[in-house]
Amino acid sequence: MTSQAQRFLSRRDTIRSLCYSALTLLPFAGGRADETEGRTPEWLDQITREAPGNHANFRPVSLEYTLDWNHRINAGRVGLSIRKPSEKRNGQFVGDAAGQSTGFARFLYPYDFKAQSIVNQKTLRPVSFQLVENECGDENRYDVQFEKRRQIYSATSISKGKTYHKSGNFDFDCGYDALSSACYLRGRPLNEGETISMIVTPFNRPYFTTFTVTGREKHKVKSTTYAAIKLDAKVSKLNADLSLTSYEKVKKTTLWFSDDEYRIPLELQSQLAFGYVSARLDKLNWLE
Repeated sequence: MTSQAQRFLSRRDTIRSLCYSALTLLPFAGGRADETEGRTPEWLDQITREAPGNHANFRPVSLEYTLDWNHRINAGRVGLSIRKPSEKRNGQFVGDAAGQSTGFARFLYPYDFKAQSIVNQKTLRPVSFQLVENECGDENRYDVQFEKRRQIYSATSISKGKTYHKSGNFDFDCGYDALSSACYLRGRPLNEGETISMIVTPFNRPYFTTFTVTGREKHKVKSTTYAAIKLDAKVSKLNADLSLTSYEKVKKTTLWFSDDEYRIPLELQSQLAFGYVSARLDKLNWLE
């Protein structure tokens, strides 16, 4: 194993973000943002607020992704399912996800997570988001509730027998969780040159994210070649004073959706200083 591969596998934040990224095909890590009451940041004017439209068929589906480094070393797997609303949750999508580090990555860094997202079927806006993750024996729990003009979060960490808790709210009317952000993207026209900016909260901290549609192309994932829509993504940290800071650890992030009525997330690729990490579609099963 090369020294670069060992460096990749020894980075806890990289493996954690890679395992979790397949839920949305977005990478996130670090940063800090506090409550925003009474503040009006300039970047709010850049947020995309148009209705998503009917450009994607949200047929219930189960997806599995392989997570790797430079397409050489497997680092984890993630499974994701999107189901139609039950009688209890009429008018809402239910998304469930679970993932873990695998192989030598797991030997160095045991990591598992489970998440559930409730999304309004009509607007593709989030209703609630819960995430539980276990990192080397420590447990983190996140709960985010999305109201009309704000999102309320709570975070609980259990480490070495001690429990830490934090809660608060962000006064945004434009926040998305991990799954609903991907649903909103799939529902957009995704014409070449289109730019979509949104606030995404993958854990309990919001990030400013901009996607640019760079075009259509043939894209090979494993042994299958797809007609695909290609997007570049830029993620900025949201600081305590609501200023934005570039995410320097990632040089470039690209993602691909299938160019068909379903807009299935095919692959995420993030270029780092020591190579690139990928989340690639491995299995697809329609649930009905």
